[in-house]
Amino acid sequence: MKLSRKHWIIILTTPLAVFLDQASKLVIHSYCRLYESIALIPGYLNIYYARNTGLVFGMFSDRLGAYSTWIFLGITIVALAIIVNLFFRAGVKAVLLPLALSLVLSGALGNLIDRLHWGYVVDFIQLFYISQSPPYRAHYWPTFNVADIAITAGIVLLLIDSFRPQPQPQVAQAAKAPGAEGGAGAD
Repeated sequence: MKLSRKHWIIILTTPLAVFLDQASKLVIHSYCRLYESIALIPGYLNIYYARNTGLVFGMFSDRLGAYSTWIFLGITIVALAIIVNLFFRAGVKAVLLPLALSLVLSGALGNLIDRLHWGYVVDFIQLFYISQSPPYRAHYWPTFNVADIAITAGIVLLLIDSFRPQPQPQVAQAAKAPGAEGGAGAD
C-alpha cells in the first residue's frame, strides 16, 4: 500500500507534536515547583507551573471534580471521530487539512495523556503584560502548554482551509462518437 501525502503528514506530525508536548511537560513537572515562576522575557513571558483540572483555560476546575477525566475522555473520543471522518474525506494530495487535523489530534491526545497519567493537565506558558500607565496592573492570558498551541494552530488552519476555494472534481467525459447526441447524422 502506497501512502499518500495526507497520510505522511499525519504520520509524521502527530507523534512529533505529542512528543514535544509530553517532553516539555515532563521537564516542567520534574524540575519546577508548583506555581513557580521563571521569567523568560521579563514583563511578557514566564514559565509558570500550574495544574489544570478544568476545561479550556481552567474553566470549571472546581466544579468538575472526579468526573473531569471521564468528561475529557468523552470529548477526545468525539474529537477523534470527527478528525478521522474529515481526514478520510480530504483529498489524497491535501496538505492544509491533514496538517490542521493532525495538530488538533496531537493536542487533544497530549492533554488526555496528562489527565490519564496525573489527573490534571500541566500548563506552564504564561503570557502577560504590565500596563504602562497608572495603576500599572499586570494583565495575564490564561496559562497554557504545547498541546494547547497545537490545538489552536490546528483550528486556525481549519478555518483558513474552510475559506479556501475547494477544487472541483474532474468529471470524466466519455469519448463522443459523431452523432452520438442525436444531432445531425443521427437516425
